[in-house]
Amino acid sequence: MASLSALFAWLLAAPAPPPNTTAYLPPECPTEGIQASGPAERFLGKGLFDYMDGGAERYLAYGFTEIGVRGYQKGASRATVEIYQMGGPDEAFGMYAFNSKGEHPEIGAPATLIHGTLSFHKDRYFVRVVAMSEPAAARSLLISLAQKTAAALPGKPGLPAMLERLPEGFLEGSRRFLPNAECARTTWFDGEGDALLSSGATAVMALYLAGDAEIALTRAQYPSPAAAASACEALAKKLALPAAQGCNAAGKLPDDTFGALSLDGTVLRWVSGAPDAETAKAWAAKIR
Repeated sequence: MASLSALFAWLLAAPAPPPNTTAYLPPECPTEGIQASGPAERFLGKGLFDYMDGGAERYLAYGFTEIGVRGYQKGASRATVEIYQMGGPDEAFGMYAFNSKGEHPEIGAPATLIHGTLSFHKDRYFVRVVAMSEPAAARSLLISLAQKTAAALPGKPGLPAMLERLPEGFLEGSRRFLPNAECARTTWFDGEGDALLSSGATAVMALYLAGDAEIALTRAQYPSPAAAASACEALAKKLALPAAQGCNAAGKLPDDTFGALSLDGTVLRWVSGAPDAETAKAWAAKIR
């Protein structure tokens, strides 16, 4: 009996699971002329492949668990609201970062509107409000639906703490949060992400202007110095950079720009795209 009482007490104390994502979809709003064009739908885990034609792998790499979807219309304008539940606030930002260059309307969370899609993130949720009719005419509907969705979602927008280790002055829309190699598939195309993001590493990256050159600054964090050293050696080999003692290196890269690697304990700093080796090393020193 005592064990049953303890179990009952534990169940009462355990946090309730969050509502499914369809609970946060905006209701119809007749006073504003907004109507639902169909019932809400929900897709779980790899069921995302049943909803979207391509691109589900990136969502899954960022810890996707489910999506709630519903279509809406106002007059001739139509739009779809998609609420993606990600692995956490950092992962929600990670998805949003790929869509963060454009106009930034005020909707109650960091948001970007471009090419008829309004994207934002809040807590562990990444949201897309997509125009299904002429985008310019649907603009007010997109913003209204985004505002209603942002107000319904719990928590607040998150920002990966590691991004604070990169210097200010990054190019708009260039910041990335990369918790695993799969997330980096469209950031680097020649296997650099596989070399960098091994052994439980997490990385952040952003682009900067150095004169006429656009350079990339990357900071990777590893669980141990040995893991960091191993990744540094693998990346140096991939980039054809001769690594000096401690895996510090600078020189010409395969694309004829210059790069630098700097290893410090569990942290690896990487610069690419610089106009010369000294510039690459100077920018690497700016990464904290």
